[in-house]
Amino acid sequence: MTDWVPSLVPDGSPRYVAFVKALEDDIASGRVKPGMRLLPQREMAARLELSVGTISKAYSEAELRGLISGEVGRGTFVQRRAPDQRNGGNSGVVNLALNVPPYTGEDEVISAALANIAAEGEMANLLSYLPHQGLRQHREAVAGWLSGLGAKSDPDHLFITHGGQHGLSIALGMVASPGDTVLTEMFTYSGMIALSAQNGYRLRGVEGDAHGLVPEALDRAFRETGARALFCMPTLQTPTGTVMPEERRDAIAEIVRRHDAYLVEDDAYAFLFAEPPHTLSERIPERSFYVVSFAKCLAPGLRIAAMKAPDSFRDRCNNGIRATGWMATPLMAEVLTRLIHNGDLKEQVRRKRAKAELRNEIATRALGEWLPELVTPPGFHRWLPLPPGRMLNGLITQAAQAGITIAPPGFIHQVDRINLGVRLCLGHPSEASLERALVELRRILEMAEMISFV
Repeated sequence: MTDWVPSLVPDGSPRYVAFVKALEDDIASGRVKPGMRLLPQREMAARLELSVGTISKAYSEAELRGLISGEVGRGTFVQRRAPDQRNGGNSGVVNLALNVPPYTGEDEVISAALANIAAEGEMANLLSYLPHQGLRQHREAVAGWLSGLGAKSDPDHLFITHGGQHGLSIALGMVASPGDTVLTEMFTYSGMIALSAQNGYRLRGVEGDAHGLVPEALDRAFRETGARALFCMPTLQTPTGTVMPEERRDAIAEIVRRHDAYLVEDDAYAFLFAEPPHTLSERIPERSFYVVSFAKCLAPGLRIAAMKAPDSFRDRCNNGIRATGWMATPLMAEVLTRLIHNGDLKEQVRRKRAKAELRNEIATRALGEWLPELVTPPGFHRWLPLPPGRMLNGLITQAAQAGITIAPPGFIHQVDRINLGVRLCLGHPSEASLERALVELRRILEMAEMISFV
């Protein structure tokens, strides 16, 4: 047992938050070592002259942040792997450009699932050539999970893929050829820009507003270009974070149908909603490809996603998977299936939602007057509109000089300056590092622009 007791420096935050910040700082400095056992809550409360309720809340928050874990009958221990260490890189730079989910102990549940697979002698069965579409039991598990999100799926129409990007690549290959125009949001997912560069698609950005794609602008773009494919993210769009209301989704679906086009829908963030919006795809299933990844709700390195496709494309999608990877890794699909069945994925989602709320509270506290108000459940990124008088390159450079990495958004062609902004990714750094970086970013925004390019 350690006699570690934090030094709580008054900073205006609640005492339980100050406790967690002190623990986080002491882990980073090495004063508190991974594997160290903390004092029981009552003893810690007595040492700090705080209520047991306050310490209980502090321990719960520290566990949610992945700093500690409780073991029944043994006590509470500092996690053996500090969250900041899992990504490597330069610890002096805070990366707000990489949109990864916050750490919630996912490595532990994945490790346990792998250990159980090995212990039960199932490993050999998962290391052979298996169906391109994915094993039936894996597709059934994913279909059940999607049904819980309100996205009902038939396992026969589901395909297990090597992550969401693989699914998007296959889906677009079904409905677009090199040189074809593909419509998307004006600011779009960087992976879509990479796909267009690789495959020769001509991207056309469509005007949007606070509710996503503008129906009139989409209708006009279809008429002007003759495009037959639309890629979009209706829920917590990357990079702007917009969420289409139901009536807007109805309008967009009707426009796609009217122009005899196909929709490719990326739904990476639906899990952050207790009651997610109805998907665009379910409105026009005969002409929609729906892709959902488990990178954000579980772990990016798992590289498992699912694609739902119209029945008429089933054979071509099977061949698409065969041609680009033969099959998604069955071992990782089995891990996902087990986490769905044993409830660990549901618990990871609960923790990820709580992390999203916490990190958005930090962002609002630090940059509230510059950020649009949140009107939907929070995600892992926030859109920062470019303030008047600022140049995008200058803001990115000033942030880099302060040790903060931010990146310009992926936009398709020249946009009005008033619409420019940057995506702030909140999931990568620790909460303490995130808060320090956003406070520093606020300081940069408050000062006159210092960078000029000649």
